[in-house]
Amino acid sequence: MKNTQSLIDQLSARAEPVKPLASPIRRTFLWCAAAVIIIGLVVTSYGIKPSFFNDISEPVKATGWIASILTGLLAAFAVFQISIPGRSSAWTWLPTPFALLWFCSLGLGCLQDFNQTGMTAFAFEAGSWECARAITAMSLPLGFVMLMLVRHAGVIRPALTAYLAALSTAALSSAGVSFFHNGESAFMVLIWHLGAVVILSLACWVSGRKLFGWMGLAKV
Repeated sequence: MKNTQSLIDQLSARAEPVKPLASPIRRTFLWCAAAVIIIGLVVTSYGIKPSFFNDISEPVKATGWIASILTGLLAAFAVFQISIPGRSSAWTWLPTPFALLWFCSLGLGCLQDFNQTGMTAFAFEAGSWECARAITAMSLPLGFVMLMLVRHAGVIRPALTAYLAALSTAALSSAGVSFFHNGESAFMVLIWHLGAVVILSLACWVSGRKLFGWMGLAKV
């Protein structure tokens, strides 16, 4: 008993206070600030396209653009919620309404183009794949920062955490690409923006545990 009490005393004397996690809303603001800086640097390097403000003045395009930003912000907040032990996984659904609004606005844009130009609205433009490449390129550094902020979630909900992290970064990257990528039809925006977001999100969902494991943060 004496040895046990001595051990407890020694461990207590050497114990260091554990720094609690910042609140989800605080971490969301911090990460969004980092996202604004990273995306802002990329947009600055390309320059804002001349037609951006005309495009964003159209109700359908404005709705889709704002919805993509809100999808990214709410997905980020959901990430920081579900990465806390004991929090409900129902937070995963938080960005869903705005994601659906975003995707529907892209589809409506395709219909508007079809009414104006007919079947040429659905012509495939191979060169516009650079849009998806730009979204992916911006998502990688953003996603890495996000995963580092929720590295403790590697043993909690790795798949959902990685999925929401990818959705958040891809959605905000898509909104960022809209500042400078020019010339694509609504159909090509639907293909490349939606395609990049879905592929990145699903890939991270499927490989979430491996991803955290690769980072050395999914060990139980």
